[in-house]
Amino acid sequence: MTFPRWTIEGRLIDNKGNIQKIYAMTKPSFLIIGAAKSGTTTLYRYLVRHPQVYMSIPKEPDFFAIDAIYEHGMTWYGSLFDQAESHQLGGEASTTYTRLPKFPHAAERIAQALPDVKLIYIMRHPVDRAYSHHVHEIKCREQKPRTTFESAIKERSYLVESGDYMQHIELYLNYFTRDSLLLLLMEDLIQNPRDILDKVCCFIGVDNSIDLIQDTPVVANQAREAAEGFVRSKLTAPLKAIPGVKRTAALFPQGMRDAAYQVLKGLPYYGEWGKKQSYLPPPMLPETRQMLLERFRDQNQRLAEFINRDLSHWSR
Repeated sequence: MTFPRWTIEGRLIDNKGNIQKIYAMTKPSFLIIGAAKSGTTTLYRYLVRHPQVYMSIPKEPDFFAIDAIYEHGMTWYGSLFDQAESHQLGGEASTTYTRLPKFPHAAERIAQALPDVKLIYIMRHPVDRAYSHHVHEIKCREQKPRTTFESAIKERSYLVESGDYMQHIELYLNYFTRDSLLLLLMEDLIQNPRDILDKVCCFIGVDNSIDLIQDTPVVANQAREAAEGFVRSKLTAPLKAIPGVKRTAALFPQGMRDAAYQVLKGLPYYGEWGKKQSYLPPPMLPETRQMLLERFRDQNQRLAEFINRDLSHWSR
């Protein structure tokens, strides 16, 4: 099966303003626009397995959201998909595209550059998502390990506001038709990956009969969101820093890597290190969770009505 090449017209202009060349750049057919910490990496890794799909590297170009990257221009963005074969559709997954109010121009920019693009938006219990986002930023060293969730949401309001799903949906519907937007829940992707992948493949227009699970379901980042996963990253970091170790470890099945971690964790030196609470982000306070549940209650109800889905468990 060969897909038509979606292209962006590019113009090469000299220093006098004269057009020297007109050329075409490949553009993506679909975008995974978020939400952060809601399964976008899992979906990305599944789609990488599809022979009719070409996913950008990096996974998150953030092109339409971050001004400094947007200034690279469409030629740079198109180059991310130059390696796609004629039988492949291009896609990328930037969660910054649904991070209001931090990046307010993403939807408009996407509509201007890619008016026919298809958009996939994965959502998750908004309170759990916010805390997971906080932990992720600690792992990425954007926050100090012992930063409390309470202080983080005061300083970085987008940690909470990224869970205002209906606000993001309504913004995109100002620029795109409802049929251009596929709305998913992370819980469904984790519990029923075959059904969700079938929907995604049909939505973007590729063969949905191809087995993307391949007896090895993808659960990207889920284990790392727990405190255990955080300690694990600290324990294994010195080993991964050794040249060649990280690449070699990636060749082994996840089960073997998990077993090796348990052995490492049991060693006297590492065992004491792993027990240090200084490496663990503080848990969310119960009163903070209750406050956020109340904050999201009305928005969750609006979303439930919009997608015709019972989301009452998001109120707990």
